[in-house]
Amino acid sequence: MTDDRIAKLSQRFSRHAVGRRPATTRNRERRSFYLDAELTDRLDRVHKELNHELYPRSVSKSVFLETIFEYALEHLDAIKPELAQASDNAEASRTS
Repeated sequence: MTDDRIAKLSQRFSRHAVGRRPATTRNRERRSFYLDAELTDRLDRVHKELNHELYPRSVSKSVFLETIFEYALEHLDAIKPELAQASDNAEASRTS
């Protein structure tokens, strides 16, 4: 009787995956980025406004950000001048 009880209790551990999941099965990954506070406030505001416009549909924050990133990457030539300017501004602030 005691052996049955112990066997039954130990079964719960065999049902769950042990250890970390392989990286190949994940589609998303948690990362931390340090971004300008005004920019993140703007992203939050635009995301909220977009969801109001799309109601009754909605877009998750992750899909919203992924779409913006993908669009920017596809149009990198168009934003290179802005990136160069941002780089120049960052250099100037470091040297002063």
